[in-house]
Amino acid sequence: MKRFTTDPTRLIFITACLALLSLSMAPSLSAQTADEEDTSAAPSDPRDAEPWDYSPYRVLIWVVSRDPRFTADTLREPVLEYLDRDFNALWRTTIADAPPPVATASFRSMEDLTYDQIAASDPVIAVKRDHEDAIRIQSVRSLPQYVSSVAVTKGMQANVLRRAGEYGDPTMAGTAAKLQPFDGDAIALSQTWNDPSTEALLVTRGQAATFAKPGAKIIPLPVTGLVASTVEEYDKVFVVRIRQHANGSTVAVSEMETLMRLFGAVVESPFLSAYDLPNVVGHTITRAFSPMVRIDDAGQKTATGMIRAGNLILDPESPANVPVGSALQPMIRKNDRNGKPIAVGRIEWAYLIATERDGPNVNMDYYSGMAGGLQGRKNQRTFKMAMLLKPQRDETLLRLHVKGREDLPLIGYELYERELKSKSMSFVGRTDWNGRLAIEKSDHPLRLLYVKNGGAVLARLPMVPGLTPKEVADLTGDDMRLQAEAYIRGVQNAIIDLVAIRKLLAARIRLRLKKGQMKEAEELLNALRDQPTNEQLADDMGRKQGMFLKEIGTRNPNQRRKVDIMFKETREMLGKQINPTVIRDLEVDVQRAKDNGGKLPDDPKQDDEAAA
Repeated sequence: MKRFTTDPTRLIFITACLALLSLSMAPSLSAQTADEEDTSAAPSDPRDAEPWDYSPYRVLIWVVSRDPRFTADTLREPVLEYLDRDFNALWRTTIADAPPPVATASFRSMEDLTYDQIAASDPVIAVKRDHEDAIRIQSVRSLPQYVSSVAVTKGMQANVLRRAGEYGDPTMAGTAAKLQPFDGDAIALSQTWNDPSTEALLVTRGQAATFAKPGAKIIPLPVTGLVASTVEEYDKVFVVRIRQHANGSTVAVSEMETLMRLFGAVVESPFLSAYDLPNVVGHTITRAFSPMVRIDDAGQKTATGMIRAGNLILDPESPANVPVGSALQPMIRKNDRNGKPIAVGRIEWAYLIATERDGPNVNMDYYSGMAGGLQGRKNQRTFKMAMLLKPQRDETLLRLHVKGREDLPLIGYELYERELKSKSMSFVGRTDWNGRLAIEKSDHPLRLLYVKNGGAVLARLPMVPGLTPKEVADLTGDDMRLQAEAYIRGVQNAIIDLVAIRKLLAARIRLRLKKGQMKEAEELLNALRDQPTNEQLADDMGRKQGMFLKEIGTRNPNQRRKVDIMFKETREMLGKQINPTVIRDLEVDVQRAKDNGGKLPDDPKQDDEAAA
């Protein structure tokens, strides 16, 4: 049951505006359709059917409860009455009992809900991606032309055919005739995927996602009861779990933004009695609701957008409003030519801050931990959105670990915070033995953090503390660069010490030669020859440099460059300070002493150099 109520005067005004707008746009739209008609083009998104700033949200509320007193039928009227206080012109709302897969997943863990999880039980046809006609198979209409048989368990076959009949297409566009019953259960069926004779299987979406080598091309079915199809009819889906236990009863709500297939943070509220429940459900849904902003233009540091249903918001305190100073999560979705997402979800380590408002339009500053993200050319298959963030916690635990190695935490790394409008930096803390540091809320929703180690900046991590219980950043650790730096410092100190030793031995050898102590002079010369040579130090440095660069890998050219520079400078120092000239000169002096009867003749020039 859908419900949409509003003030009659406002409804007449909005209807008139929409009529005038449609009349003014009709010629251009007709021309575009005639010029650009393409049966292979992506279907138009239903969100574009109405002007964005006058388009109410299509909302589905799924009720999850094990108590027969609390169902969609018993809660519908009082919950809608509560929500109408804030959303009577902003939402078109449907309340229904959650499908069994959604209910099961919700009672297991609300925090872990994902689109893939709730849609995992939907039946689909999995076609091998290495099938010679895989690129031509786009739906059940084209499948019978290229696939000879689709293996399916008998139970799944009966279930799908029944639901296809309820949908109004019992033959599934001819695909039903291709179904081949399999004598075994779903697990045994899935094990036939790598059989060369297998072309396609009818399995659940969750099973199809596990197929590999080759992967599966998923073909949806025209049947009733699909979670994926239901979700696509709405803009927002709220999963409302009502749980009663000995320690108290609670309502937990998680909002799903359907275009981006993204679940928000779980919002939880206690309730005391069945009488209070509808108000608690309505209040918790309101807290979980996150208004949307369509991003119309984006640069490297700024973006502009329009608030969904912005011209229907009359109260600045409305939950659908986006106040100046609030933080938003940027998201992006890219579709293929058939409207299926090839990339969807939030942009990692990136946030927007609303800076100015002009009616439904909002200007925003963009903060990101990596280059790119929102920039790019506009096209009909790319959707850029931003969702208002409402942190519910006091802090977020940040964990740092080596890229691709969760078992290697970055210990003792320093975090600094930079002010958003200046370059002023302040120390936040240092990661513990497990690479963790709690980041608390501040007066501003966004905190711009920098990760440092050994004085080098490794990463920039914008964060909205309190949004999630935990955030994990996998970084390329700086430990190998620090080890290389420590090694180079040791080599440089050794070179300085070796220079001093060589000069001292040279002075002692010449002194012995002048006194006629040939034996002692030759012993000291042998000791000098035993000192490390330029070639030995250079060879050792070459081996060490190769080891460090191998550990760093090719994914961090900045660290490799720093290591290369350190070794290059040290080699230049080694070449200038440690060379064989000193030993050759001393060998000449020994020979001169021997030729002079065992005593080095006086050489005023050498005496002056020694004195200097």
